[in-house]
Amino acid sequence: MPLFDDLNRRAQTKYPRILLPESSDSRVIEAAHTIADQKLAQIVLFDEDVASSLGVDSINLKNEDLRLEYAQTLFDLRKHKGVSFEAALEMLSSPSICAMIALHRSEVDGVVTGAITPSQEVLSSALRIIGVSENSSLVSSLFLMVFDEDHNRYGENLIFTDCAMNISPNSDELAEIAFSAYETAQSFSNEEPKLAMLSFSTNQSAKHSEVDKVRQATEMVRSKLPNAQIIGNVQLDAALDSEVLKIKDPDSSFYAPANVFVFPNLDAGNIGYKLVQRFSGAKAVGPILQGLSKPVNDLSRGCSVDEIVDTVVVTANQVR
Repeated sequence: MPLFDDLNRRAQTKYPRILLPESSDSRVIEAAHTIADQKLAQIVLFDEDVASSLGVDSINLKNEDLRLEYAQTLFDLRKHKGVSFEAALEMLSSPSICAMIALHRSEVDGVVTGAITPSQEVLSSALRIIGVSENSSLVSSLFLMVFDEDHNRYGENLIFTDCAMNISPNSDELAEIAFSAYETAQSFSNEEPKLAMLSFSTNQSAKHSEVDKVRQATEMVRSKLPNAQIIGNVQLDAALDSEVLKIKDPDSSFYAPANVFVFPNLDAGNIGYKLVQRFSGAKAVGPILQGLSKPVNDLSRGCSVDEIVDTVVVTANQVR
């Protein structure tokens, strides 16, 4: 897979510190061994014994002085929400909270977790401690869909967004999701990002508030990215096939196929990526989070070792 070959090389060049806080899970340990062996990132664990056996770094949360420092950091961040120092100390029982504090304190460059931790806990910890980046107004997600040579008619790598976080984004939020995905596509690939703002209508052929939402979001993205290839509203077939696009939107200057697909809501995005994954056998890498001030990515609790490795590689490439 050429894209991941490139991402692997870039990760090895950056060689950032990536924390895997769930070292009690055998998949995480195996992935950490693979990552360390291939020098894709400097792996950091919370378990000193496991870290020592793998020859990687660790953060010793049993050190009382360090725990007090972490509690003070958390207290300083959350006292405006009524969190006491004692409550902050109790919250350190969560590896997810500790991981975000380590990232906030720049002891690591990124965090990959979720193999045994519910997504809601990962995301809420990240939002409370890491927060949204200065250039974003919300956190969203994308899946990097990687196709083999038997299923790459429309490209080897496509981006689907948002498939995991924002249930029913309004036009402003949809535009923010699209803009974040455009930036991610630029950072991951040498191909020009071509955005399709998906809808059940092409060229406003139908009258509905959902169509208006996508149209308004498209206009906002175009105003922010005046030189980018963007089409919306557009149905999926028209976004992929230039002949279909000519029929449905003959005046469009967009050159199909698109490679970044912005779904109008979470129903469409989540169902869409899983349909493609199941029917084509595509690798779905994600959800990749975008919009946080520092890189955090959430694993599925059913993830494989390879998926953990891929997510660490993606996270390493998000480090600036």
